[in-house]
Formats: sequence, structure tokens, C-alpha cells
Amino acid sequence: MSLASKLVRKAGDLGLYQFARLLTANTPRILMYHRFAAEAEPGYVSRERFREQVAYIKKYYHPMTLQDLSTCLFDTGKVPRYAIVITVDDGYRDFHDVAWPVLKELDVPATLFVTTGFVDGRLWLWPDQISWLFAQLEGPNTAFKYRDFELAEGEVGRNPGKTWQRVIDRLLSVPDAEKHEFIAALASTWQTPVPATPPPAYAPCSWDQLVDMQNQGIEIGGHTVTHPTLGQVSREQAVAEVAGCKAMLADNLPQNPRTFCYPNGMPSDFSTELMKVVEETGFDCAVAAFADNAAMKHRYALRRHSGAQDWFQFHKAVSGVEYLGQVFRGNAAEHR
Repeated sequence: MSLASKLVRKAGDLGLYQFARLLTANTPRILMYHRFAAEAEPGYVSRERFREQVAYIKKYYHPMTLQDLSTCLFDTGKVPRYAIVITVDDGYRDFHDVAWPVLKELDVPATLFVTTGFVDGRLWLWPDQISWLFAQLEGPNTAFKYRDFELAEGEVGRNPGKTWQRVIDRLLSVPDAEKHEFIAALASTWQTPVPATPPPAYAPCSWDQLVDMQNQGIEIGGHTVTHPTLGQVSREQAVAEVAGCKAMLADNLPQNPRTFCYPNGMPSDFSTELMKVVEETGFDCAVAAFADNAAMKHRYALRRHSGAQDWFQFHKAVSGVEYLGQVFRGNAAEHR
């Protein structure tokens, strides 16, 4: 942990979080989660920790869905003090099994963004395919080369987390078709065919589960059809991904309006043109996956703060300390 983080943590214990909460009472926060588990494990938020966080939000903030926040921000102009939105990406079944019961128990709304082809059983998410392939490795024959990218013999075994991230970073930077060619080549080299449907650890919610949750207050938003990095596809494919997602949601979960989430959601993953595509498709607003001092300025690029198992990250995000730090540093994505 950096010296600055240590100082913030210490100051937080002395009242900084409460002060920041008051100072940013009129600046909403949007939290971003992905995976949940019954017990604590790396990369997941445990049931008990999520319950503690949601109870904290209910006590000190005004939780609402993203659609409700969008209406307040851009239509009525009347935003509640301490407004906060819990969002969850992708549509994994663990949201239904772990997070949803907590939200229901505490009567707190949330927004779930689903990859519709994933929910429909057409595919499983490509980062999970990499994780699954890594988990299947046995023996020393793990070297791999694809174009100018190489994995050295034994590299995965020596540092699987770092190597996984190196692969993911590479695939986020290449055209979508090349990404899938890479995964096929990796599976072929390691002689480990990727199953057509995801194993239970990577399974999605079903449409029936989504209908049930929507009927009980969970907002279901769009997250494309196949979860490509939209900055790495043609405009035609981007339109198909966004419009196809909207159509599948309308067919299976009748409700309007809908909100949208850009896959990966970094500044390079969407553009002014892509924001226009999302707007013209009929989505009411959209969220990115990073935070800066633009915060709630752009209806189709609303900033989000990372939720996490770690209490320090959670408190920085919800209290406004993270946002105030961005304001102080003047951090903003230049083109939006």
C-alpha cells in the first residue's frame, strides 16, 4: 500500500469518510461489482461482506436504480442527497444466488447489466475461457506463441495471476476476431478444447431468474450480446451488439426504458460515436467502468467506482474520498 493510501486509511478512521460524505452529498456515486461467492475467495465479494456493505449503504445513503438516478439527473433535475447506485456487470448466476438474496433481505435496489448471448446460452464470457484453460493445465508443456505474443514454458504455473492479466490485456487491445482466434489457438496448443457451455463456476442467470428479479425491483440493463470490446469492432458490429442486446431484453423482459454498460468500459473502449449508437438504439443512459472528476456529467458515460471485498476500497468509493481525490488531481478522460 502506498504512503498516500496509508494516510487516507488513517484519516478515514479519524473522520475523513464522514466529512467526505457530507462534502459530496449532492454528487451521486455509482458502485461497480462483478462476482460474488458464499465465502471469501480472491476476485469475489463474499455474501457476508456484501451484506455488511449493503447495510452500510442503506443506513447512510439513498440507494436507487440507475434508471431512477438518470431520471433525477437529466429529466427532473432533482437528485436526492447521498444518492448511490449498486451496479453489477455481466449476469453471472452468483448474482442471483448470493447477492440478490442480500439485496432482497435488506430491501435495497440494484442494477444488473447482462450480456444477453451469455444469458441465452449461446456463449460464455471470453475472460472466463482463459481462466478455465489456465486451470486445466497439467505438466510442463505450457509454452505458447501467437503472432508476436509468447508464453514461456512454465510461465503460467509460476505466476498464474500475472500471466492471466497479461493475456487479458493483450486481448483487450486487439480486434474482436483476433481475440477469438487467439483463444482457439491457445486451446489447440494445449490440447484442451473449450466446452460449448460454461462450467457451473462461470454460469449465467437464466431468463426466468431475471424475470423474477425484475419483478421484485432489480433493474436489468444491457451489456451487449457477446461482450466484445466495442472499441475493437466495426461500427456495424457495434450497432449489432447494442441493438441486438436491446431487442433480446425487450423480447424476454418487457420493460422500458433500459440502461446500458460498456464492456470493459475504459476510455479506449467507447467513443463519442459509440455513445451516440447507444443513445440512438434507445438506451436511456450508459455507464463506464472508471472514475474521474467528470462523475455524472455525461448521460452516456456515467462514471463508476469499484466495489470490492476490501473495506478500504469500499469506504473510499462510497464516502466520496475517491471522487474528491480525482477532483483535486484534475483527472478526466480528455475526449469526454
